[in-house]
Amino acid sequence: MGRRGPYDFATAFAEKLLRDQFKIDKLPVKPIALAKSQGIRVIPMPKDHDGVSGMFIHAHGKSAIAYATHIESKGFQHFSVAHEIGHCYLPGHMDAILPNGATEHFSRSGFVSDDRYELEADHFAAGLLMPARLFTRAMETAGDGLDAIEHLKTRCETSLTATAIRYQQLTDEAVAIIQSREHRIEFCFMSDQFLSLKPGRWPRKGDPIPRRSETHKLNAAPDRILRAERLNEEAHATDWFGAFPDIELYEEVVGLGRYGRSLTVITTVDALDDGNGDSGPEAPWESRFR
Repeated sequence: MGRRGPYDFATAFAEKLLRDQFKIDKLPVKPIALAKSQGIRVIPMPKDHDGVSGMFIHAHGKSAIAYATHIESKGFQHFSVAHEIGHCYLPGHMDAILPNGATEHFSRSGFVSDDRYELEADHFAAGLLMPARLFTRAMETAGDGLDAIEHLKTRCETSLTATAIRYQQLTDEAVAIIQSREHRIEFCFMSDQFLSLKPGRWPRKGDPIPRRSETHKLNAAPDRILRAERLNEEAHATDWFGAFPDIELYEEVVGLGRYGRSLTVITTVDALDDGNGDSGPEAPWESRFR
């Protein structure tokens, strides 16, 4: 990865803790067991307590984590717990989230918050649950696109969204990951290889979903989101990214169930060249989708 982001330090911090302090060297990482091994109590929230992903509590020198259960996804719950572990260990977090003697902090994990400390804890959670060395090894046999992300989600026992973002960070393929709700984008991440194609614009939070897209079609039917239906079709590249080179893109989108959102994975239909600029007869592109 050549490109560095503002939260990479949080991911690296988690990976170092995992290796040096927690002594964990295999997947899946079990965040609930990990927290308990460090003397942190972990408890589930009642199912009727929605609107937040988790809660960090610190009083009388002891810490506890409560995680949301209204979304019945082991991956979502694991990410929520890992996010709270991040609040416990990341430098400066305890003072920031528990100011003036406060003992409770409610979190909204999942890369949807604009708060710096929430985003740092999200990236910490990704590094804790999907450390680069172990994740890239698992990627070698995972396949491509949404199929690969779903395979890795099962392997790591993580949420589909978090797995997709980590996949985008570590893959050598051109891929864009977009989460949306109703007809608006919540975030978009693009891999280094995708950015090397020089898209004309970066889809931003609040932008409308292209009306010709499969994502727009799926999001128009909340019942299909709830059933976690999946659609795929050739993408209209200019609708998503403005000016774009003459390369075909493939759009895969899946509903995220009770989370009420959809996850879109956009990839190149053909593998990119070998990086030497040679796309002629001696270096043919191979179709990634049969």
